[in-house]
Amino acid sequence: MGAFSRIFSWLLRKFAFAALLAGLGLVGVGLRIFLHEPGDFASQQQQIIQALTAENVRLKALIAEADHRMQAKRVEIPAQQLRAQQAARVARELDDLGSGLNWFSTSSAQLESNNQRSAQMKQMETDSLKRVADLGQNLVRIQWEKDGMEIALERNRARLATAIADNFPLLHYARLAWANHGKLVLAAVTLLMLGPAIWRVRRAG
Repeated sequence: MGAFSRIFSWLLRKFAFAALLAGLGLVGVGLRIFLHEPGDFASQQQQIIQALTAENVRLKALIAEADHRMQAKRVEIPAQQLRAQQAARVARELDDLGSGLNWFSTSSAQLESNNQRSAQMKQMETDSLKRVADLGQNLVRIQWEKDGMEIALERNRARLATAIADNFPLLHYARLAWANHGKLVLAAVTLLMLGPAIWRVRRAG
């Protein structure tokens, strides 16, 4: 148990030392970013918050506009379906007037007029059904656009929340250092921690 405690204590010290080195490395990188970043931190943060807020407003307006377009198309679809049904019904009635016994009692001029009118109704039905299909496709496309804008809005809200919470310059530059150079710092710390042991193994071999 004593040996285990010593090993655990040694590992704990190693880990603490590695964490200290990593922290110092990130502080150094953050300081370098601070020295090379022009402008005032507070004013820059305010500009970022204003830009993100404006982007949120823009995305919300686009989402509302997409909802409006979708609602308009949802209203038009049943109207076009009804138009197609009515045109088909009129076309059938006109065709009936020119068939069977009605054909003998109807003048040729009236028959020709009925045929022309029937053709117009059938074309109206075709156009209305095509419009219904186009509206359905447009609904799907607008829904995709809206989904993308909602994802962008959520991402932007998260960025805005981070920017608002990021009031401390030290925390801001530490985050920048970790985001831009965190992997490099960890690699350097790992090399410093394992380098001597690897060197001793190679010399002993």
